[in-house]
This record gives sequence, C-alpha cells and structure tokens, in this order.
Amino acid sequence: MLSKEAQEAIAFSRKYIKPDQDKTLTPEIALAARKGGDEGNKWDLPDEIELKTIDQNGVKGEFYGRKDQTPTKTVLLFLHGGAYATGTLYSRRKLAVKLGKAADMDVFACDYTQYPEGRHPDAQNDILRAYKYLRDKYDHVVVFGESAGATLALTLTLQLKDEQQILPDRIAVFSPVINQLNTAASEYLRNERDPMLVGATDPVPYFDEPAKKDPLISPIYGDYRGFPPLLINCGSEEVKYDSSAILNSLCEKAGVDVQWHVWQDLFHVFVLFDMPETDLAIKQIGEFLQMGMSKND
Repeated sequence: MLSKEAQEAIAFSRKYIKPDQDKTLTPEIALAARKGGDEGNKWDLPDEIELKTIDQNGVKGEFYGRKDQTPTKTVLLFLHGGAYATGTLYSRRKLAVKLGKAADMDVFACDYTQYPEGRHPDAQNDILRAYKYLRDKYDHVVVFGESAGATLALTLTLQLKDEQQILPDRIAVFSPVINQLNTAASEYLRNERDPMLVGATDPVPYFDEPAKKDPLISPIYGDYRGFPPLLINCGSEEVKYDSSAILNSLCEKAGVDVQWHVWQDLFHVFVLFDMPETDLAIKQIGEFLQMGMSKND
C-alpha cells in the first residue's frame, strides 16, 4: 500500500504538473519551468555539506562534499532530468545530496547545456568533459541520472565504450527514456495511469533529428556488450515504462549485470518527492553504487 505522502504526491502531480505536460515546449515555457522548479524546491544544505561551484574549461556544476573530511576516492556524477530543457541543479540538489550520503561518496552535479540555449550534442559534450574532469581527480566514477539525465548516463557510457575509454564503475538510472520518438505501447496504455506525464507527445525540441537511429540520441540503438553494472528503477504507472523494460531486455541479452526494480503504483521519477518510498529507493541506489568500492579503495 502506498504511503500517505505518495498518495499526496500523486494527487499534486495530477492537479499541478500533468496538465501542462502536453503543451508545446517553447523557450519561454522551458525557462519558466526552471524558475518554477527552483522556487518550488527551496532547500537549505545540511550544515555538514560543503558546496563548491565549478566553472572551468567547459565543466560546470556543483560539488557536494562533507566538511572536515578528505575527499572520497569515488565520486558520483549526478545528471538531472527535465526533458533537456526544464531541469536545474538547484531543484535536484536535495536528491543529489541524499544520494551522496547514501552512497557515502562525494557528488558532482553537472550543469549541462539544455534547450533553448543549445541543441544536441551540447549536453553530451558537456557531460563527457565533466566525466573526464572527474576521472582525473578520483579513482572511481559512478553515475546516476533521472529521466533525461538517465538517458545521458546511458549515452555517455555508450560513447565512452565506442571510444574505448575507461567506463563508469557503476550506473543507476531512474525512469530512463531510450527512444526520443514517444511511440512505445506504454505511452498510450499508461497515459491515464501516469499522474506526472502525458504519453505519446511530440519529441523534445532539443533534438533536431529525433528520429535518427543514433544511440547517442536514442539509446535503444546502443550496443550494451561490456556495459558496467546497471540498476534500473521505474514506476509501474509511468508512460515511459517500456523504456525501462526494453533497456533491461537489451542489457540481459548483452550479458550486462543488470537489475530492474519496478515500484508498484508509482510514477515517473517519484524520487523527486519526499516520501518513505523515496527514502527506500535512495537507500537501495546508494548501496548499489557503493558495492565493491569504499573510501579507501
């Protein structure tokens, strides 16, 4: 049975978030959504967390580390979602910090280029630079992404693999999108069930060629052989459900160490809401990312 908080989040999403999801994503709407997301997610960093802002050599973002402690040897690269347009570091700061605490490691939240300021592959290039920057500073890099950030976690690793570079040690994705053409069955069959998103909408404007069979646009076309351990989370009710199902199948067939967790009666990236289910999900993701690594590894 869902917690009271989860039921309230579902009701809130149906009333205030979903009604706007079928609007054409104009530059004005994207920028307004970012502002609204920041205003609706005000949160003070815990006293023990130190914030360090980075903007150098094309790498932008925020480090979250613990004060009076040496840096961990593993860092979590955090990639926010928001349809490549509406997400911000600030609106996801609480999630990033909680994941870092659960995984017992430093966090770098990448501030990548979105629409309307840029187009594909700007975000891809930004996170690639951030990943290489972190590789120079840490022994191990793990990656977490939600929604479009989950897609970027996959496309980053596919590019690194294609270029025969060192891959992330572990990857956790939440509500990934693996095809920019929103035509999967769940886009239609779960449209009424998903309180957060409208299904079968037009492709996001960040991509000039959303139909192109390019794994760095739609990772459904990717080769997952040799992929690092992967944890997939999604809600049973989300219109993007089939993306998680197909990704899990592709990885199983490729021999990837993959886990797929479907949260019954929950929705797209529900971890953005404060509720017991979120706390449990964060705990499990932290344990997965930490597996096989430690501060001293």
